[in-house]
Amino acid sequence: MLRKMTLWGLVALLSLIIPAAAIFIWQRSWWTLVLFVLWTATTWIIVWLMERRKHQEHCDRLLMHAQLSSIRTLSHHRHDWLNELQILYGYLRLNKLDKAVDVVDRIRARMEQDSKLSQIGLPDLAAFLLSFRTVCDTMRLDVDVEDGLYLNRMAYESEKLSRTIIGLVNVIRFRAVNPFGGENVLKLIFYDAEGELKIKMIYEGELAAAESVVVELDKCLEGIGLVDQGDELAEKSQHARTMVIHFPLPA
Repeated sequence: MLRKMTLWGLVALLSLIIPAAAIFIWQRSWWTLVLFVLWTATTWIIVWLMERRKHQEHCDRLLMHAQLSSIRTLSHHRHDWLNELQILYGYLRLNKLDKAVDVVDRIRARMEQDSKLSQIGLPDLAAFLLSFRTVCDTMRLDVDVEDGLYLNRMAYESEKLSRTIIGLVNVIRFRAVNPFGGENVLKLIFYDAEGELKIKMIYEGELAAAESVVVELDKCLEGIGLVDQGDELAEKSQHARTMVIHFPLPA
């Protein structure tokens, strides 16, 4: 508690030494005891007001950070939609209807993906996944959520599950190396396997210290999940790997 207290709060508490010293010096005087009681009450009121103000300022900073993050996410999405609309407009002007249909299908797929993410059931995880494009420029994140899958309705601790999944993504994110050509892509596939949550992680691209990725993923799981590294993509590219994260049901 003392570590989190403001400097002026600590000074106010230390000031209690003055009435305490008065009691010690004038032990037979009644006014020293009254002074100590009034001084103590005043000090705690001052400390409470300071800590309340500090807490309010902290909440205001968190709120401002969340608002700025939301604005950046919306701005980034608006930029993406404008790009898609410009491409669509160009194909329509050139009368390339087949290409225009492909753009519309791509827009619809992204809208469906964002809709599923917003309803995944874990607000902090949904916010992280939806805003990922605004915070990471080393890889693209694609997410596919099984229809009807709501993580908050599964038998897991929501906060811990959300923190773990964010950690798994960040392991890959922080190891992704800017490619000279092409693009790094991490795809997450969420699905229900007989009541248990499974996440297939498919990564294609460059990774720094790739040999220790599984070890880092295990650390993120904190004992609530298991990593199964697949090898079906290894034949296609030396820079591709598939991992399936199993979340056994709590005992």
